[in-house]
Amino acid sequence: MPPNALDRLVLDSAAQAHRAKVPLKSPSLAPLAFAASALLSLALVLALVFAPQVKKPDEKPQLLQVRMFKSEPPRAAPASVRERNPAAWLEDIKALRRAGRTTEAELEMRRFRSAYPNYLAPFNE
Repeated sequence: MPPNALDRLVLDSAAQAHRAKVPLKSPSLAPLAFAASALLSLALVLALVFAPQVKKPDEKPQLLQVRMFKSEPPRAAPASVRERNPAAWLEDIKALRRAGRTTEAELEMRRFRSAYPNYLAPFNE
């Protein structure tokens, strides 16, 4: 704790500074403040009145045209001949393995198994 004399000295000097403070009240500031608030209020009202109008959405029901497919919808990639012929697909997988492209062969074998899960392959996977 600071000594009482030092504490009293600081408090007395703060009180003197507070009493000596002159407020900034000028006779010309009140009309200026009134004019500024009136101008801002007018600007706000004009901005609200003359603002661009937002178009309201139509409340009428809208008609949507829907096309129906008579057959199955088109695929992202057309079916190839190999997907239809499992024997030709297995021959391509054998050729990939003979060429040393085992990762591609494994990928194709997984695709083949997903397309033909019950097909018996004549060679080891």
